[in-house]
Amino acid sequence: MYIPAGVFTVGGITEQQFNMVLDRLERLFAKDVEAMGDRLKINRLWNDGTVNASAQRSGNTQVLNMYGGLARHAATNIEGFALVACHEFGHHNGGAPKMQSWFGGAWATNEGGSDYYASLKCLRRFFAEDDNAAILKDLDLDPNAEAACTAQFPDEQDRLICLRTSLAGQSVANLFQALRKETSAPTFGTPDKNVVSRTDDRHPATQCRLDTYFAGMLCVAKESEKLSNSDYKSGSCYAPRDTAGVRPRCWFAPTN
Repeated sequence: MYIPAGVFTVGGITEQQFNMVLDRLERLFAKDVEAMGDRLKINRLWNDGTVNASAQRSGNTQVLNMYGGLARHAATNIEGFALVACHEFGHHNGGAPKMQSWFGGAWATNEGGSDYYASLKCLRRFFAEDDNAAILKDLDLDPNAEAACTAQFPDEQDRLICLRTSLAGQSVANLFQALRKETSAPTFGTPDKNVVSRTDDRHPATQCRLDTYFAGMLCVAKESEKLSNSDYKSGSCYAPRDTAGVRPRCWFAPTN
């Protein structure tokens, strides 16, 4: 799909919002990246109508490619675009599980892991700067997300960030539904019941991705708790210790 710049669309975000999201991501995470001995480079491809985003490494540079076509899609809101940026950043910084290849381990956190990182860590720092109560005040929130966030987070700020993340997750799940031309709408109340026997590094199914965003936003591990490139339990939620917030079995198979 390709949505050129300058074409009238219903929905999506503006170029100003596109840059605001990426400015904040750079400001909030550049020092963390530098502390690793890397640098962060975000290619702001507003005039490119590609409805996609991607990540790559070039030496010690963490590269994010963010396309204007994705920002202009009707399903994209500012929360959803922030989630996509966090997902791509998560390929570099999301820890285990890593994508595997015939040649052994690779640098990138796998697709499901990057989804989990986006809502578990990245968006929590990103949304912490906002007046989330004011943003959410007049919105109709998903009752399943609202009940789950309230149950998990007695702290009001944590609860509001959880709810804000639900907007991001629903936006991106709706985007995937549209791009894949699926008839079943992804919802917080209809989890994917598939169970994999080994971790799938590929893009999960649409509902499975929403389940992953849901899990990340419900995990009680602090944003400041570090993830590990080798131990998936570090800094996250996992069974049997945790009953909520664990990586969904529709793409993830625990190793022990």
